[in-house]
Amino acid sequence: MKRPVVFLLLGPSLVALAVWMVAAAIAGRIDDSFIGVCAITAFLLTLPVSSIAGLMDGYLARGLPTLLRASLTAAFGMTIAIGLILALFAIMFSPTVPPEVMNGALCAGLFLLLPMGMCSLLSNDNGNRQRHSIEPLCA
Repeated sequence: MKRPVVFLLLGPSLVALAVWMVAAAIAGRIDDSFIGVCAITAFLLTLPVSSIAGLMDGYLARGLPTLLRASLTAAFGMTIAIGLILALFAIMFSPTVPPEVMNGALCAGLFLLLPMGMCSLLSNDNGNRQRHSIEPLCA
């Protein structure tokens, strides 16, 4: 039950906070509305990526150790973010992607790397699993 909350609320919020801090460092206090638009856009674009990464993390939680699962989830989330940005650009503008947009997509993917790994670590529920045994408790 903890995994959807962590991936759908904490993940996009961490990305929006990171984008807000970078935009505030670049634009300064002059343009607060631009910073807000950047943070809201980052949150909304991160939401579907985070939900897909959360589903994959739940699937990987069954058989992989925690650190390997967190690394794979972070890399998967980054790959989905890059693919989403490139697909949106190709749909809206042109099928050929210029190098500047490719670099921007890579930067956006790197913004998602750490939050997806953190969400995977925070949604770890190995201690809460109930062990089902066939033998009775009194044996």
